[in-house]
Amino acid sequence: MLISATNKAKTMHARRNPNLSVSSAAYSQLSPSVTSATFLSPTVASRRGLLSPSPPASPSLPSLIPRHGKKQPSSNHTRLVKRLLIGFCGITILGWFILRQIYTHHPQTADYEEDGEEWEMVGDSRLPKEPSAVVIQDAKGNSKWTVSIPANFDFPLRPAQYRDICQQSMELSKQLRQDAHTSSGIAKRMLNYYQKDQYYIDVQEAEVQGLLPPTKASGKPKGFVDDLSPTLGMPVCDRTLTYVMETVDAGFGNTLLRLWMSFGLAMKENRTFFIDDTRWPYGQYSSYFAPPPSANCMPPPPSHMVPCPHNARHIVVSAATVKQTFGHSFNDEWEDPTKMRVERQHKIFDLLRVGYMSLFQLRPDDATYVTERTDSIYGPVAAEGGISIGIHVRRGDKHPYEYQYSKDYIPIGRYVDAARDLYIDRIENGGGKSKKKRSIENNTLFARHTTSKLIVASDDPVVYDTPEIGPNSIRAQERIILATKATLEAAQGKKNPWIDEITGWEGGFYRDVFFSLGRPVGNANDMNQLENTEVPEAAMGIRELVGRAYLLDLAVLSKADTMVCTVSSIGCRLLAVMMGWESAIVKGNWKNVDGDFDWKGIMW
Repeated sequence: MLISATNKAKTMHARRNPNLSVSSAAYSQLSPSVTSATFLSPTVASRRGLLSPSPPASPSLPSLIPRHGKKQPSSNHTRLVKRLLIGFCGITILGWFILRQIYTHHPQTADYEEDGEEWEMVGDSRLPKEPSAVVIQDAKGNSKWTVSIPANFDFPLRPAQYRDICQQSMELSKQLRQDAHTSSGIAKRMLNYYQKDQYYIDVQEAEVQGLLPPTKASGKPKGFVDDLSPTLGMPVCDRTLTYVMETVDAGFGNTLLRLWMSFGLAMKENRTFFIDDTRWPYGQYSSYFAPPPSANCMPPPPSHMVPCPHNARHIVVSAATVKQTFGHSFNDEWEDPTKMRVERQHKIFDLLRVGYMSLFQLRPDDATYVTERTDSIYGPVAAEGGISIGIHVRRGDKHPYEYQYSKDYIPIGRYVDAARDLYIDRIENGGGKSKKKRSIENNTLFARHTTSKLIVASDDPVVYDTPEIGPNSIRAQERIILATKATLEAAQGKKNPWIDEITGWEGGFYRDVFFSLGRPVGNANDMNQLENTEVPEAAMGIRELVGRAYLLDLAVLSKADTMVCTVSSIGCRLLAVMMGWESAIVKGNWKNVDGDFDWKGIMW
């Protein structure tokens, strides 16, 4: 018998099959509470006598000798009591018979709740038609759980399907552990990150044992990013991690952060890394980056790639399962409990750094521009002994952590003040040395004013023209510029009669603005009805420009000597990774101005 977990929402109901019979004895492995139906079943020969009515005892003969002081009982009253007892026993037997028929002809369920949703365990003798976690019996008759993905489903699955599989997996695993440890108390709801679940059987092993239908590798799925390695004649990878670049928040930084973390984790766990961009809102991976490192082996069949558990042979990581992959158990495993504050996350930082070094290779024309741009900006500064200070300002739909500005933005003056403090510390104080000591070492008077520059990048083009930034600051890159309405109207000249109004990029990056680029949107209702699965070519071209502008800003800005930004921005955290642990954290060249917060990894 198979047992799977299904969502019992308002739009869903328990599966019913009048031709399907499920035995209570098999279901007793899931929940001991239902075994009472088997014990009281009238069909069990050894207990049939317990349920059949016994004949009434023979009435006693009247005594020939009167009993002094006692009143003779009424025979009519005795017969009434006996009739009531017989009727009660008959009704009880009939009730148990009806209950037995109900449990025999309907799948037996055990309800539970997960995150406000009601779920149920469903017994069946066939595999479910939808991807789900199921309980099966191995060759020794032991109950195990695994993940069943029918062969007719394309890779990748929908985010909701991956999320449901992980929730079902957690509940099935917990239920089996509780059933096996009823005498030792309540089982743990979640296992440690690398703790092996003894009740899980991998999909590949389940197929070898004949518990799941066999599948064969059929090459790379259509959405896998090409890594320039040959595909014919190569063996199937032993262990893999596939990152699905699918997100609903429209942020490029979130995808980049999780991509780097997934790659670093795959390398630590000795897994081959693959990337899928089938439904990425920004288009194809190759539009932005050079091909990833070669895998030198073939990916497994799509039915073998599961989101949970983490110790599966082939796992999938996506935005839908980020809580399972990089949640509390991940932090407990990878944080250093012997350190304090940001020092605890040194190993997590290293995972991201490995991903950055291996994957952040821009496409050739953008990479050439970044090299030329950084040489022209930072070369003269370094030659004259100055310092370059990068400033990254994130606005739009990203608000600060600091409560005072949680509904607004950090003032530009705070960025400039932090940049001034860095300049004084690094130049005037010589990085902590006194002026007198440095002057003696160099045998020259210390020059108070040196060639130093502010390099600015922001999602809001208005920031570049603010008085606090000043006219001497430099844009990080000028290859792709997000323009304001005034700039666009000035460049156009006379007004186009076929365009009602020109819209600029004032205010910064917003999710709804991004998804409406190049598409006919007149109001909020039109925005809600947009279908993001099929994006017109022109709209995707505009999205590509926005994404490339973001990457160019990061690539140029990360080469600065110091950095000022807000840790609430994902771009700010990425810049710290790109600068490196020694420079950004140990030497303090990366400075957060959004309250008293340290560098943070993935926030979910």
